[in-house]
Amino acid sequence: MKAPYQYDGIEAASYDLIDELSDFDDYDFYRLLIESNPGPVLDLGCGTGRILVPLAKEGIEVVGLDTSKKMLEICQEKLDSDSLDVRLIHGDIRNFVLDERFSTILIPGFSVQLLLEEEDLESCLKTCLEHLNPGGQLVMPTYLPWEMLESGFDRVPLQERRESAPDENEKRFVAWQGWVIYRLDQRLTLENRFQHVEADGSVVEDENRSMTIWWHLPYEMQNRLTSLGYLDVAIYGDFLMDAPMPNSESIIYVCKA
Repeated sequence: MKAPYQYDGIEAASYDLIDELSDFDDYDFYRLLIESNPGPVLDLGCGTGRILVPLAKEGIEVVGLDTSKKMLEICQEKLDSDSLDVRLIHGDIRNFVLDERFSTILIPGFSVQLLLEEEDLESCLKTCLEHLNPGGQLVMPTYLPWEMLESGFDRVPLQERRESAPDENEKRFVAWQGWVIYRLDQRLTLENRFQHVEADGSVVEDENRSMTIWWHLPYEMQNRLTSLGYLDVAIYGDFLMDAPMPNSESIIYVCKA
């Protein structure tokens, strides 16, 4: 198995400041599902703790697993600053073995779409099923790139996408992004550039990263999940407790064990 995409370097250091996942209003959606199915939670691909830390602050028993040591370090710093005792695990979302079972497994941030091979995706989903209590639930959001699909283009060059507020030294992070879409293969490659910039605009350091995601149509993923043994696969759109609309960017699968 080829190692999946891993956040590190400037991308990891700037993640909380310029990543666009904070634009998705997903926390309350996850929280409601966890409340409806009480018990321990596994945040799979927990990253810097965008979802994990608020859950822990609410007193929810949660474990975090991620492949990036740097992201886990940042998450641990947040937990320490709030005196929160949470188990963090450096591991592979495709194939992990834990000595406990969970009522909810979250794979937030569309992380499952970084698995680009059939065997990797199926290994992840099977491993999740093995780590759910009877009646437990897998909560798995995915992204449909309508912005790119409807643009009329197959490729867009790098352009500035987002920048952070200046820090105490007037330095800031700047994110650039271009993309290439492969419609028949259902693949989207994001060409990212991350820069650390001085107040005068000079670049202290920069980093180019290429990330590919694999998107799935709802019926494709629903058939895959049921074939692997998941029960009652419900589908929601855009982090609302409603069925997805034809143009929903976020498709969330809630699958019972």
